[in-house]
Amino acid sequence: MLDIHCADCGRVLIGSRQIISMTSTDEGIRVAYVCSCGRPGAETTGRRRRHVPTNPVTGPRTRAANA
Repeated sequence: MLDIHCADCGRVLIGSRQIISMTSTDEGIRVAYVCSCGRPGAETTGRRRRHVPTNPVTGPRTRAANA
């Protein structure tokens, strides 16, 4: 279940069958859906992606195991 805001219905709970797609973005997860009334929409949910500094030689910097 996902809590969305439809321009026609207001606050609505939708199920997985109403979700069209989910895309990971820098802002969070973008969920495209169709409300029970038939109106399509999209909302971004979740947390913002955390920036991990990258070394071009060794790849992403990771925290030491015992730190």
